Formats: sequence, structure tokens, C-alpha cells
Amino acid sequence: MAKPFRFLTLQRPLSHFQGVRTRTYPRRWQSSTVSSREGSSYDTQVIQIEKEPLKTPSPLTRLPTSNLIRSLFLGTLFKSPVLFNIGLAFLKKVASSESPMLNPDKNILLRAIVRPIVYDQFCAGTNRVEVQRTVSDMKEMGFSGVILCYGKELVVDKSTLTPKSLQDQSKTQIDNWRDGNLETLRMIGAGDYLGVKVTGAGPTITRALLKGEDPPRELSLALDLICQQAAAQKTRLWIDAEQQALQPTIDNWTIDLMRRHNRNGEALVSNTLQAYLKSSRDSLARQLRLAQSENWSLGIKLVRGAYIGSDPRDHIHDTKEETDACYNGIAKDVLSRSFPGFTKEDFPDVHIFLAGHNSESIRMASSLASELALSGDLKNAPRFGLLQGMADDISCELLSVGEKAKDIKAKTKEEVDAQKMAAPQVYKCLTWGTVQECMQYLVRRAVENQGATGRMGEGVAGIKAELRRRIRRET
Repeated sequence: MAKPFRFLTLQRPLSHFQGVRTRTYPRRWQSSTVSSREGSSYDTQVIQIEKEPLKTPSPLTRLPTSNLIRSLFLGTLFKSPVLFNIGLAFLKKVASSESPMLNPDKNILLRAIVRPIVYDQFCAGTNRVEVQRTVSDMKEMGFSGVILCYGKELVVDKSTLTPKSLQDQSKTQIDNWRDGNLETLRMIGAGDYLGVKVTGAGPTITRALLKGEDPPRELSLALDLICQQAAAQKTRLWIDAEQQALQPTIDNWTIDLMRRHNRNGEALVSNTLQAYLKSSRDSLARQLRLAQSENWSLGIKLVRGAYIGSDPRDHIHDTKEETDACYNGIAKDVLSRSFPGFTKEDFPDVHIFLAGHNSESIRMASSLASELALSGDLKNAPRFGLLQGMADDISCELLSVGEKAKDIKAKTKEEVDAQKMAAPQVYKCLTWGTVQECMQYLVRRAVENQGATGRMGEGVAGIKAELRRRIRRET
């Protein structure tokens, strides 16, 4: 008979305790028992964990000092609404200006300000050598992999889509977009992700999206080639969400990609689901039904929302709390295979990537996934993704939890497999491109992730403590 144990409700961060089972559970997610084999090493470890909190180093110990200093500076700015608004206005001006004086790629003095303070915090590099060095640094810190995106963005303005501008678009634009994505793929390796924005292929594609048309043949061929190259190097890709005027068609195009490429239990392609949209659960239900009836694997990247500044307000949940509840509910239902209308037996094969910086949501999902894994009820382990330069305390905390989970000695293959699934797989989302190409990305991230940037301010105390520890160690 399996010997149950009760989870602790912690008042301190996870990093203060040894072992994956000491997690904080909100009431609606908390389980009083999880089965474990009689007399197994897991029982012994759990008893020890519950009784002996340890004084472990801060998760920030794995970060370079230069990152901490830059995060301290930016976090201090983000704590001040006045300074934050001034900085945001400056970034917007630089991003939208066509003047060479305000182009950091052409103005050496401006680049000397923007690159070390802002760009290097949130972007991976301007070329292949710089990007691969950043990717290598991330993996050396313990991250399972990276998601790499090209930073250049197309701002959709329907008024600019004139017949002449559309006639100017050609197969060359799609070819350039394809080649750019293939170049980005060559910068990453097995287990990593490629972030794809289909509007980057030009206004012709934007027009097709706005009209709800099928993808042009050239784009379909380009997407299939990107998928084939990703599969060959054991890399995955996700199709990024875009503005609501385009998203329904993007969903349809991505579903077609998943039909063709997500076979044999592999989710090569993932679609993006935005929890701030009132329609997000209905959209997920539709994709679940299609995956179930057509027998392919559904890949989902769950985010809160990427275009709150431009999407119609009535499409978005009325409050942040409603968005949080939607995000958490989707994560819980997918991980536990309990989505309304499906049983565990007929639930389709779903691979979920949880992207975001909300510490409560991340901890709840990580705790639930570990609980399900250790009880043998987790089919596919989730992956966690956080933006480069944001929420480093959370991502490093997850890394520490994963390392401690792997330290628990398992006796059987079943326990080893459960242990691997219980350890969080943590990724960093990186963007590359020239400083000017990444300016729109930096502005959008600042606007749409003010909660995340605010967390940088909240983490200032932890950064200061870690820097003081390093100074004392050197003196």
C-alpha cells in the first residue's frame, strides 16, 4: 500500500528548501496526498525535506555580475513611474524615427547609450557569433534551451496597404523572410525553439491574413522548408501571436502546419494562445477537438497577451484577475488532462509551453506538474519560458528546484522517469537583430509587460543582497 505524505505550504521561496516536493500550493490546486512506493528513496527524502529547511544560496548566484549591475540600474528606474515613462518615451522616439541621428545603428553616441544599458539586457546579439555566445552562456547557467526570434517587426497599418504597395511585394520578400528564419535556425541546436512571425514575410501576407485567405503557395513552401530543417536538427518552432485582426487566420494556418508536422507524438510546431482574450478557452477547445479527431499532437504556447496596446478592448478580459484566472485554469486543465468535454482517456496529445513572468502562476504550474509527475499522472512535462533580462530570480529559482529534484536518488526506472519529468525545464526567450531592428520589440515588451518590468523593481533588494555578498567574498 502506498504511503501518502502531505505537502507543505511554504512561506518562503522554493529555493530555501531542498527537493522538488516542497512547493507552495494554492487551495484550489492543493492535493493532500500523492502516492509513492512503500519504502522507496522518495519517502525517505520527503521526510528529510519536511523537517530540515536549508540555508541555500540565492538563485541569483548563477548570474554574471555585469547582469546584476545592469538589472539593478534598470530595476531602480522601473521603480519610479516618472523615470519609467521618460525612458519609454525615449525608446518610442528612437524606434519610430527615420532620422539617422536617432538610429543607433548609424549614430555611434546613441548606440553607446542604448546598447549596453537596454539592448544587452534584453537582446542576444547583432550577428551569429554574438548570438551563439549568448546561447552558450544561457546553457552553461543551466537553462534547458532557448527560444530565438528575429527582432525586426512589421507594424500593421491597414491604411498603408495600397494596391501599389501590394504590387511591389514579390516572391523575393518571402524568400528573404524564409532565409532569415533558416539563418536563425542555424544559430540554435537540438532542443531549442525558433520563434516565427508570419507577418515578417511582408504586406502581401498581411493582406491574406486580414482577408482570411489561405497562405500563398510560396509561403506554404517556405514554412514547410523551415519545419523540415527544424525537424532535421531536432529543433522545434512556435508561431507567434499577432494582432487580433490577423490572429484567426494565423490560427488556421498554424493548425494546418500541426496537421502536417505534429505526428508520432512529437509537437514540432506550437500555436500561441493568449489568455487575456475572452475567446482563449473556446479557441483551445476547438484545437483540442481537431487534434483528437484527426490524431495529431497539439503544441500550445500559453501567454497572457502580446498586443494589449492595439487589440480591441472588448476582446480582452475586463480585469487582470480574470486574465490570471484564465491563464492558471488553462494550465491546470491541460496538465491534469481535465478540460471540459474530455476525459483523461480521450484527451489528445498536448505539449504545453508556459511563457510568462507571473511568479504565482509559474510556481503553481511547476508545483502541479511535479505532483502529477511523481504520482505518474503527467503525460507530457511542461516547459517554462521567460524573456531574457526579465524575471531572472524566478527562472533561476526554477533551475535550482530542477537541480535539487535530480539529486534525489531513484531506485527504479519508473522513479527515474518521474524524477526527470518533475524537474522544471526552463528556457530563455532571446531576440536578435541590429539595435535599430530590435527597437520596436523593446518598446512593445516594455508596454505589454509592465508587470514584468515592475517585478525587476521588486527584485532590487535581492540583487543588492547578492552584490553585497560578492563584494564581501572578494574583500
